[in-house]
Amino acid sequence: MKKLFYFIIILIFGACSVTTKEETKATATSATTFPDYETTTLSGKISGTAWTFKTGRVLVPTSDTGSYKVYMINDNLSNACSSSYSYTASNPLVYFSRDNLTVGETELGLGAGYGTVSYFTGSTTYLITKGKIRIDTHTTTAVTGKMYSIFGTDTDSEINGTFTLSRCCLSSGSYSLCE
Repeated sequence: MKKLFYFIIILIFGACSVTTKEETKATATSATTFPDYETTTLSGKISGTAWTFKTGRVLVPTSDTGSYKVYMINDNLSNACSSSYSYTASNPLVYFSRDNLTVGETELGLGAGYGTVSYFTGSTTYLITKGKIRIDTHTTTAVTGKMYSIFGTDTDSEINGTFTLSRCCLSSGSYSLCE
């Protein structure tokens, strides 16, 4: 009887270890993986130039068929909604748009269900199709989130971190903070 008891215990432990191996194997073969989002302000390099997010806005569409346009710059602008966003090789601009800017994550790529990001550096536009964007909150006046994006495998064009954008609505021909 004692031998039967030990035999059952060995079978139970053996079955548990097989299950653990199966779970590990399934996790190791998951889809595309990217680095975790940094918990610091969105920053990195764009075309070899150091870049840190300082000002950004979301332009709210004026119709149901429009899209949300997001602009981010490494320049302190006095009014995120009405300031002019100029960009150069030494002051790049990050841009993306979405039909619906809802809470959740979007993987970057080409095709339906994916998003793209553009880096503008004055004379060059980089279309970024590798990375992810996560919108954490979308309130009347602000949008918060995280982004990781990289141009190909070029770490000279890679940014990662958090952002807070002013939500801007068109009123009397100009944009201002939504109410």
